[in-house]
Amino acid sequence: MGLQIKFLGPWEVTANGEPVKLTGLRRVGVLARLALNAGRAVPAERILADVWDQSTVTTAGKQLHIVVSKLRGLLAPYQDDEIIATVPGGYQLNLAREGVDAHLFTLMTGQARAARARGEIAAADELFRRALALWRGNALEGMTGSWAQAACARLEEERLTALEDHIDLRLESGDHHAVVPVLTAHAEAYPLRERPRAQLMLAMYRASRPCEALEVYQGTRRVMVDELGIEPGAVLRRMQQAVLRRDPALDLGPPAQRATLTRAALPNELPADTRAFTARATEIAWLRGTLADAVPGLPSVAAIHGAGGAGKSALAVHAAHGVAERFADGVLYVDLRAATAGRTPLTPYEALSRLLRSLGEDGAAVPSTLDAAAARYRCLTSTRDLLVVLDDALDADQVRQLIPAGSKCAVVITSRQVMTSLTSASRLDLTGLADADATALLARIVDPVRVAAEPEAAQRIVRLCGGLPLALRISAARLAARPDRRLSSLAEQLADDTRRLDVLEHADLAIRTSIAAGLQHLREEPDAVHAFHLLGLMGTGTHTAAATSAVAGWPEPRAEAALNRLMDARLLERAGFRRYRMPDLVRLYAREQAARHMPEPVRVAAVRQAFHHHLTRTHDPIVHRRNPADRAVARPPAALPRRLAVH
Repeated sequence: MGLQIKFLGPWEVTANGEPVKLTGLRRVGVLARLALNAGRAVPAERILADVWDQSTVTTAGKQLHIVVSKLRGLLAPYQDDEIIATVPGGYQLNLAREGVDAHLFTLMTGQARAARARGEIAAADELFRRALALWRGNALEGMTGSWAQAACARLEEERLTALEDHIDLRLESGDHHAVVPVLTAHAEAYPLRERPRAQLMLAMYRASRPCEALEVYQGTRRVMVDELGIEPGAVLRRMQQAVLRRDPALDLGPPAQRATLTRAALPNELPADTRAFTARATEIAWLRGTLADAVPGLPSVAAIHGAGGAGKSALAVHAAHGVAERFADGVLYVDLRAATAGRTPLTPYEALSRLLRSLGEDGAAVPSTLDAAAARYRCLTSTRDLLVVLDDALDADQVRQLIPAGSKCAVVITSRQVMTSLTSASRLDLTGLADADATALLARIVDPVRVAAEPEAAQRIVRLCGGLPLALRISAARLAARPDRRLSSLAEQLADDTRRLDVLEHADLAIRTSIAAGLQHLREEPDAVHAFHLLGLMGTGTHTAAATSAVAGWPEPRAEAALNRLMDARLLERAGFRRYRMPDLVRLYAREQAARHMPEPVRVAAVRQAFHHHLTRTHDPIVHRRNPADRAVARPPAALPRRLAVH
């Protein structure tokens, strides 16, 4: 295998299949810059401008020479001739282009297209699959320089074009049922890309789903009109008209004229990875270890739970991309929609039906009952080597039947609730990012230079976002959209409690929507909803069942049950023994909802009850002796406001 450099995903250098340890951002940057032009000279000035990023350090040229010397020493044992040659004005990486995964990808996709043009369909299919399997994540992952971003964008466009060329090949071969889920995920990831939308319409039409094909067109048109102010292009319009009139040209040719594939297409349904994914190294290592450490006879199950906006889905998808190549029978993905505002979670039967179609079952062949569908799913997965990602689950009952039967299979589940009743699952509680990681995420999306120029404002934004990746992404998107805007200006807006939730909205992202999704499943539990509104009015840092009981006028067990239900929905956090804390962003939303749904006299009475309860607890020495921790909640009488503010 020799020396191989891989950057279509996490950076990796291997020699004969074994990893070569390479550390230092500039060493990695120089090698990556040379690898992009393997076999060709790269001027030293170009490397300095790209990797040193317009640095004014007068010794940059000498530093480049030292870095190259270190790289030569590291890589020399794995190559007979000089790996990095000094050429007039620069350096050259003397490595066959096949030894760099990006160049190998370009070579293989070119060979696949040539094979298809010659009518060698099976060979073309195999080459496309092998080329696309080289991608393990975002190209040049972790590199933020403008040169790296430009190269990443170019390589990503090559990947998308190759994926769509391969789908054309599969559609010609009658593989329309299998490509529908692949195209659905692809089209959702790139809503303004018309070619996959037209391919999805054709695949659905051939799968006897013409109404859904027309819905794809209407959805695309809405997005394009809203985002760009233009109508869909000619290709999509012609496809819509052809579907409407059931044009015979859309049908497959006779079997004798069709190209055929030598083997069934493997599903690969993961959504696109996020280029801004940051940190979580410990969590990724845990997830990879859990998926690899199977109990004999059982699939590996990793369950990730956490509050809305904590980045559960992003972590699951990012890690799944990194391990997907381990699973010989592909990767299945289902969005179970438990926390999708305005949408009903999938039933177990609906989810099973999607999984069965992804495994090649024709829609008409899917059993009509849950038990029969589950039995069919167990049968199909019993001998397979599959990774199944069950994203945004409601509870254990929703996913129990979706766990495959095969001992070579693995499952990743994300949910807000803790899956305690899934005894075979290993569980990870995902919390917000630490300050350093949150700042790094902000810098990655905005601009490291802008963040470094205002470190105090950046830290303030991080704190006001509560370390939540979703809130940080929204803040960063706002800053990225306004290069002239100072971080301190955004921090001031976030500091205003009456505006913070308004500020944390951008395009299709909103903290309100995330919190509302957690509350929507409590509509049939009026106690929990009422307690949520009441806690939004309270100014205390933590809450107890006793305090909630006093404010709501309920027996204490009833109040504690409501608090525990809110904690299950991740609208409260545990803050000690029988104590609960409402995160600041959730509290602001709860206060808004209280103002909307509770009459002012009720709100005033609730605040007075809270005042009276805490005042009583402050002056009750018996209570203090029985539970000294209660003093942490009660405020001294002098600190209590003379006037009761009701928002």
